[in-house]
Amino acid sequence: MEHTRVYWLHTVSPTHVGTGRGVGYIDLPIHRDKVTNWPVIPVSAFKGVWADYYGATEGKRRSPDSMKLRLAFGLASDESNASNAGALIPTDARLVCLPVRSFYGTFAWCTSPLALKMLRRDLAFAGLANPLPEPPQVNEGEIHTPDQTKLADSGRIYLEDLDFAAKKCDAAAKWAERLAEWVFPDKADKPWHDLFIERFAILPDVVFDFLTETGTEVAARVRIDDELKTVVEGALWNEEALPAETILAGLITCDRTYSPEANSITPDELIRHFATEQLLLQIGGKASVGRGRVRCVFTSAGKGG
Repeated sequence: MEHTRVYWLHTVSPTHVGTGRGVGYIDLPIHRDKVTNWPVIPVSAFKGVWADYYGATEGKRRSPDSMKLRLAFGLASDESNASNAGALIPTDARLVCLPVRSFYGTFAWCTSPLALKMLRRDLAFAGLANPLPEPPQVNEGEIHTPDQTKLADSGRIYLEDLDFAAKKCDAAAKWAERLAEWVFPDKADKPWHDLFIERFAILPDVVFDFLTETGTEVAARVRIDDELKTVVEGALWNEEALPAETILAGLITCDRTYSPEANSITPDELIRHFATEQLLLQIGGKASVGRGRVRCVFTSAGKGG
């Protein structure tokens, strides 16, 4: 698809994008996909902080010298009824790799054949999928890894309290290499590029489903009385978050500009201006306790596609 970028979100700290009050033992759950029940970062949580990174306040968007901001992120109507939709259209960021504690290698970046198939389809829309093989079929009780994995010992991999047979796989190696290039593209990221390949693992779909439900971070939080310095009665709650090192991906398209004032500003110019450089964003709630620090990396068809 023309004028399309893939955006990758790599959580640097636990990230809470919530859905309000929960009905189970988790009082404040995270947002999940309705069909798969996998964690997801909705586009509404991403787009606002993306625009804020570039200072796209309502006042600045109305400034005569901020045409790119106005075209990219839109403008709400006012008394003059001057408004336009934003030309940059992102999708939700869907789960690609979930970090899971490992007995060897500390933790694994875990994915599944279904997650990779869904990602491959999205990559095809951006012109990036052709060099990637079909995700392998992973049998029950197995985990597929690249040759240089740090997760296995004597042919076994232990994730949390689960035990698997390690199977070295050419398809897993190709996926690990390509994902590492996209998520850690800079020279300064080379150590992380190598770490990702060493800790990449493709799990059976049913195991991945189980871990996406049980492998998130759940923390007990309290509120302290300012005068007594004790816990306020009833002020105890459980709060869910995506663990640090989670990797998600979405698409950004810009097929046209929605304003007669666009002049010579093209969709290609907008997407190159706002969706090229690596960003450090704060997404979701609980920013005052360090939650939601996220790396955002953009990939175009010209980068390894």
